[in-house]
Amino acid sequence: MKPLLLLALLTPLIAADHRIEDIPLPEGVPPEVGGLDFAPDGSLFVVLRRGDVFKATPTDDPRDFDWQLFATGFHNGCGIDAVSPSKIRVTQMAELTEAEDTDDDGAADRYRRLAHGWGLSGNYHETNTLVPDGRDGYYLSIGTASHNGPTFEHTLGDYSKFGRRGRNFSAVKWRGWVLHYGPDGELTPFASGFRMHNGLHLDPEGRLWSSDNQGDWKATTPLYHIEKGNFYGHPSSLVWDPEWPDDKDPLSTYRDDLDAYNEHRTRPAIQIPHRGVNRSGSEILTIPDGFGRFAGQMILLDNNGTRITRLMVEEVGGAMQGACLHFIDGEGLRSGNNRARFSPDGRQLYIGQTTRGWGKLAEGLQRITAGDPVFEVETISLTPKGFRLELTADLAAGDPSGIGVSSFTYQSRWTYGSPMENKRDHKITVGGSGPTLDLAVEGLEAGRVYEIRLPELASKDRGKLRHRTLYYTANRLRE
Repeated sequence: MKPLLLLALLTPLIAADHRIEDIPLPEGVPPEVGGLDFAPDGSLFVVLRRGDVFKATPTDDPRDFDWQLFATGFHNGCGIDAVSPSKIRVTQMAELTEAEDTDDDGAADRYRRLAHGWGLSGNYHETNTLVPDGRDGYYLSIGTASHNGPTFEHTLGDYSKFGRRGRNFSAVKWRGWVLHYGPDGELTPFASGFRMHNGLHLDPEGRLWSSDNQGDWKATTPLYHIEKGNFYGHPSSLVWDPEWPDDKDPLSTYRDDLDAYNEHRTRPAIQIPHRGVNRSGSEILTIPDGFGRFAGQMILLDNNGTRITRLMVEEVGGAMQGACLHFIDGEGLRSGNNRARFSPDGRQLYIGQTTRGWGKLAEGLQRITAGDPVFEVETISLTPKGFRLELTADLAAGDPSGIGVSSFTYQSRWTYGSPMENKRDHKITVGGSGPTLDLAVEGLEAGRVYEIRLPELASKDRGKLRHRTLYYTANRLRE
């Protein structure tokens, strides 16, 4: 591809392709959103961390939502499935609970416990969330406890002295696990090794995904493809694995033997740079056709930043891997992005927020409406020689020979996060035409994260290229 001169007349600046609106919740209600979901009739349910669940039918004017109290009394509800306009299921600290309006007065009058069996140590950090499994059951994420809070003298369920050690710990049963709840009521362990997997997602292909929080044993924010029986790297949870010896401390075991640890753990499909792209991953969603941007790709909310991350995954050599970059960065979005749902028609994205004291106060409900398309990287895929980037429009201005590629590694260990290690710059050759950029990368190697920095490029009708830095995690190479 020949270098192109930057032509100002071809590059109008388009600031955003969406509209972000604030949706007020009822006056006097602490608007800390633990979960939200749409019922089949289009009504919106919002569960608040202080115990209440409100319901409304969305309106064009965000100030006109007629909120009604539907249910109350939940202990830190952080996940919700709106089964119908009169029935919801909520994960609260100690159980999965169903609340139903049986007399059609608009408020729940019957509460029923569906699942329990995980422990409570009294620590504030032990929250849970859920995702339907598509077969009338649920996957549940059971979060660990934090050293910033205590363990009570009396705990719910079994207690482990080895599980109590560490920065984030699993003193009581199933903390740090994904569990499965079947339609027959049976609760079974599914996968282990999580720190604070604050959001599960089942994609249209039936694959289960989660993120986690960067910290001890988590080098950076990960995206995990979750498969039954796998261990995802945080050792504290192993004390509840029936195959782990009762007298063996998993923290000291792997602190002293990182080779064995790396052999045992399942690596992330995507390693997302901390702070630079996403600081605290929470809910994951697949973009629907109606939203108009990147349908079929996934987004990841940032609970500690004013941004949303876009995720592109592909299977290479039997391993899931792919790229991340900004989807929204600022532009009126608050921090604390905790839960999200696309509207039933797929045209709007509703986001519930709470920071729980981490960072500047940010809480409430916002709505994003898609607008006109802009100039972006649409997809990236690994090739035998490097990477192929497809843009959302033909390249009309700018010099693609200015693309820079470097790579680095992360190492998960007992310390809090990991710096970018083993940094390396790569020589590249740029080819392609129209909306396609082909990058031949010298020294391409598996097991590294590749940073791709794009210069100022532009299309004829969609303005300058937005979000010009992306990261590709190459777990495997193509042959």
